[in-house]
Amino acid sequence: MRKRERKQLIETLVRQRSLSTQSELVAALAKLGCEVTQATVSRDLRELGARKGADGQGRTRFEIPPPRELRNPREILGRVLRESDARWQSAQNMVVIRSEPGTAPTVGRALDEFEHPDIIGTVAGDDTVLLVMADSAEARKMASRLSRIARERG
Repeated sequence: MRKRERKQLIETLVRQRSLSTQSELVAALAKLGCEVTQATVSRDLRELGARKGADGQGRTRFEIPPPRELRNPREILGRVLRESDARWQSAQNMVVIRSEPGTAPTVGRALDEFEHPDIIGTVAGDDTVLLVMADSAEARKMASRLSRIARERG
C-alpha cells in the first residue's frame, strides 16, 4: 500500500472510530490488511495534523482537522523544476537532475510527492537528484515527461 493510500485509510479510521492510541490504530490497520509499525503511524498522524481531542462522552480520541486546499503534485513539481533552474538528462536507468545549490532536496521531495509509478526511488544531494527508473527506456521517458511538466503553467 502506498503512503498516500495508507494516510487516506488512517484518516478514514480516525474520523469513523474513536481511536485513542497509536496501538489501537496499528491494530485497526492490520485488520484491514495494512501492516505498519507504530513509528509509521506516528509519522502519518503528524503529517495529517492529527491531535488528541474528546469525543461526545469525554473520552480521549484522535482528531484530524478538515482538509486544507488540495495540492496538485504535478503543478508543484513543474514550479519547483522551474524555480530551481533544474536541467536533466537520462543516464542508463537513471535521470540525473542538476539544480541550483541547496535546491535538490526540494526537487527530490516534489518528485517523491509526484508518486509516479515508474519511479523506483530518488536520492537528493545539495544540487543533484538521482531519479532511479527500472531501465534506460523508462529513464528516457521520464526525462521527456519532466520537460513537459516544467513547461506547463498551472
